[in-house]
Amino acid sequence: MAKIKSKIFFRGKKIFVGVDVHKKRWVVTVRTYNLELKTFSMIPSAEELERFLVKNYEGAIFYIVYECCFSGFWVYDYFHQRGYNIIVTPTNRVYRDGSIVKTDKIDSRKLAFQHSRDLLREVKVPEMKIREYRSLFRIYDKEKMRQGQILRQIRSILEVRNHPLKWERFFKEMIRRLKEVKFQGEIFNKKFSCLLKEYEYVQEQIKDTEERIKEIALASQSEEDKELSEEIRRIEKINGIGIVSAVRLVVYLFDQKDRFESGEKLVHYLGLTPGEHSTGEQIIRSRTGLIGNKQLRSIIIQLARVAVRKDGNLLNKFERVYKSSGCKQKAIVAVARKLMMKVHSITEKQEEYEVNIAA
Repeated sequence: MAKIKSKIFFRGKKIFVGVDVHKKRWVVTVRTYNLELKTFSMIPSAEELERFLVKNYEGAIFYIVYECCFSGFWVYDYFHQRGYNIIVTPTNRVYRDGSIVKTDKIDSRKLAFQHSRDLLREVKVPEMKIREYRSLFRIYDKEKMRQGQILRQIRSILEVRNHPLKWERFFKEMIRRLKEVKFQGEIFNKKFSCLLKEYEYVQEQIKDTEERIKEIALASQSEEDKELSEEIRRIEKINGIGIVSAVRLVVYLFDQKDRFESGEKLVHYLGLTPGEHSTGEQIIRSRTGLIGNKQLRSIIIQLARVAVRKDGNLLNKFERVYKSSGCKQKAIVAVARKLMMKVHSITEKQEEYEVNIAA
């Protein structure tokens, strides 16, 4: 009889579930709007969590939340595909009360409580295909990073031996010449040869990844692919932006039409807006935002350095800011901000980029 009453009691009730996700265990808090019902630890399994909720709170309407973390969006996918109300919230948007005590239970309770009060922001979860494209770029960035590491290793080896090739630029002919270099010890010669082989292998992988990235721009299997390809084509026409950078911008920033309501929100997300923290006579000026990918911001700065030489409107912006601040770095950040405002504008209006036109 008690079990039947329990089922009737929770039918139609709103139950808020906060999940603190970790590799070896999850801490889950279940509560109504006014009362915490249960906080417990469990194995990291979405199936087990669903089984527990359905068994103990049958008929309830569940609102589940967890923080962005190492595990990605597979938890979201599991519950979303089964019709549950679930959101993923940014870690830096969970309200902290200033307490020096932090435990998994406290974090779980905060998630459930703040979700019940509608205080949490929701991450716009990208489609699986977009996630795969982003993973492709992460592989590409790691390959480029490893390429740079090998180059620095080779230069260091040449530098400590004062070899004549230490200042030469690296290209195909340079690698052939390096293969002919012989050092005193045969053991080290073998290792140096392996380093050169690794460099050639990484170069081949980079070229292959770039080909896969270019295929994204040519994909046309569905309407979503066609829209993505059109956005890439439109951004690629901007002077200073190549095919790889165009695909990166679309995949990371413009995969969803409603992601950024305005250009201001986009540049704030990228950390390109000026900020100020003043108290009394002390004034501290810095950037704001930088919620998104740090590497994406640095790439946009590099694109601005090229685009400013080919667009008179951007050049005027650079000269005005440089004249008032006396700092080229601040001026180029202002150019990057204006460039991204223009990029947002052409993607929203679905227009072609025009040189020397204000955003």
